[in-house]
Amino acid sequence: MAKEGSGDRVDPKNYEGREQALVKHLILQSYLQRLAYKVGQFKPNTTLNYIDGFSGPWDANADDNSDSSPSIAVRELYRVQTALADRKGFSARAMFVEKDVAAFQRLQQLRKDFAIHTEAYCGAFEEHISQATAFAKVGTNPFAFVFIDPTGWTGYGLQQITPLLRVRFSEVLINFMTKDITRFVDHGPPNVAESFVELFGGDYRAQWRDLEGLDREDAIIRAYCERVKQAGGFQHAVSAVVLNPRKDRTHYHLIYATRSDVGLITFREIEAAAMKIQRGVRASAREDARNERTGFVGSLFDATDIDSDRVGTLFDRYHSEARARIRSALEKHSVLPYDAVVLDALQSPMTAEADVREWLGEWKASGNLLVEGLRERERTPKLKSSHRLRWRVT
Repeated sequence: MAKEGSGDRVDPKNYEGREQALVKHLILQSYLQRLAYKVGQFKPNTTLNYIDGFSGPWDANADDNSDSSPSIAVRELYRVQTALADRKGFSARAMFVEKDVAAFQRLQQLRKDFAIHTEAYCGAFEEHISQATAFAKVGTNPFAFVFIDPTGWTGYGLQQITPLLRVRFSEVLINFMTKDITRFVDHGPPNVAESFVELFGGDYRAQWRDLEGLDREDAIIRAYCERVKQAGGFQHAVSAVVLNPRKDRTHYHLIYATRSDVGLITFREIEAAAMKIQRGVRASAREDARNERTGFVGSLFDATDIDSDRVGTLFDRYHSEARARIRSALEKHSVLPYDAVVLDALQSPMTAEADVREWLGEWKASGNLLVEGLRERERTPKLKSSHRLRWRVT
């Protein structure tokens, strides 16, 4: 097995047939590395406690399971721990929970190569919330990152996991299985309906009862994000879309919750990079599927030309939503802090600070916007610089 700290990155070759997991793992890997450096450099002798509630490993193609979330997470944590140990005294720990006995045995074999402190529990995640909550608080200046990656929608009921979400210094990333949840949330026998009540911590189906298509899907995601935000006392709870690699539909959403504005901004930056890769892997997967159907190998076009406009449609949808929302706020209030406008826009998926700057630049060029508080050599507003945006009616 490649040892942690060797510079290994997620290898797309290991994700044939499960390209959606590549996008998920890229976001996990990139964000966890950024978080670890941020936490480790913020205060000396900080401990980052990583908790994986549905560890697997599942469907790993690499012989050494390096394309599984436990290996990816530990590799990144060890890399940062090695880089910061001498200067900052940063340390990382990991806790894994897996109920499938065969998968747990594979996990135990993996742990032999892990170069940071790890603990593993064989059982259901909900049955180990007290251990996870205690684990999250261990160490000097502890900070916890919780990864919940189920194969369905049960086993992480909101009321059950709330004590873990409420750990003061923590963030969470949840794989919300949209493809299954949107199909069954409004249908099925009483026991299925009850499972969704447990998932949301209440019956919220009235919020999307009269909606269809993407409007319904978005309403379900917004409702769950709001429930996670309330349960954990988070400042932000937002989503990132991961599409089915071969069909024009959502596979799942990654729900990210944080108490940090910087965390939200960083997550959206990483999402933007992952979306570019997602478009490429979707195009390649669809080209492969077409070649299998037709027996023709090769293409007259670039692979990205074969992809449908699903990603573009979603970009337009969420950008239009965010743009209209912040313009309305500027028109209503006349003057708003730049930071507040950015954070508002970033509540929408696929939206990063760079997008907000582009819209502001257009409004400024048209004479509708003034940027106040810029210093002599500053041309564009920046976060944490007390810059203000004033709307002008022309």
